Amino acid sequence: MYGHPDRLSSAGSDSGWPGSWLVRLGGVSVVIRAAPNNPIFVGGTGRSGTTIAGRLIGHHRDVGSTNPRELRFIASAGGLADAYARLCTPETVAHNVFAHWFERVKPSGAVSGLHRRVTKDEMRALLDDYIAQFAHDPFAASRQFAETVTSSRVRRNPEGRWVDTTPANARAADRVLALFPEGRVVHMMRDGRDVAASFVSKPFGPDEVFAGLTEWRDRMVEAHEAEQRAPQGRVMRVDLEQLAATRRSEALGELLDFLGLKDDQRMRDWFDETVVATQAHVGRWRKDYDDDTARRIDERYAEILTELDALGVPHP
Repeated sequence: MYGHPDRLSSAGSDSGWPGSWLVRLGGVSVVIRAAPNNPIFVGGTGRSGTTIAGRLIGHHRDVGSTNPRELRFIASAGGLADAYARLCTPETVAHNVFAHWFERVKPSGAVSGLHRRVTKDEMRALLDDYIAQFAHDPFAASRQFAETVTSSRVRRNPEGRWVDTTPANARAADRVLALFPEGRVVHMMRDGRDVAASFVSKPFGPDEVFAGLTEWRDRMVEAHEAEQRAPQGRVMRVDLEQLAATRRSEALGELLDFLGLKDDQRMRDWFDETVVATQAHVGRWRKDYDDDTARRIDERYAEILTELDALGVPHP
């Protein structure tokens, strides 16, 4: 069912939604959607501002946030981008969809995941067809599977765009952009001390601040290496502190220019109300540690920045 639109339309019927086709796969009626229009991928080290940046972009009149906001099945390890890069098989993707991404319990206890878009039967049918078509046309199979799942049950303007906030987007930027060459990747950067302290406060990631600093360093290096392999001009680094506090207007304007979006009053209103220094928790990490621990954190952070400078890795 994947490939050129004329093959799709001949295999099914018009769904009534522009850019989509109603077909039956494995006895299940499924709306197949065409490839996405200039998708936006926001990523970072984790705890680096991906959510607030994605919500900001999603408030633009020409962009919609995905549901769930973190799709994960494209950029995460063992996802679509890895399969397209031949780092795993499409069968591995199918396994991971149900093992990790179809239903995902968040730290708050809420259940997120791709079940918000498709039923289990629909997902099985789509995955079976994705696997079958991957051998013939992995590019088209992967892109249309992504768009079908992402936009299912969304009466989206076919000219509209969507934004995904999976943190791994930054570290897999080269693979994501190989699959979506018309896309853009926004790499959100945040002071590593704030990131490390935030890691420790959550039930995922490192549970000790110095381990958190090392994790931040490693992910910054990985994201830089991915950016170096990506097409020039398709990845933009955004410093959370600049966006929220020190260069607000300039940083927002640069982000809009990079994404090819015009200024939008609804987006700007949300920016003025929500993307502020207090929400970004700039420097909050110091409140969590005594003076001696804070001193040691500063010392280790300075060492890490020296290491990143030596590797040519940009950082906040």
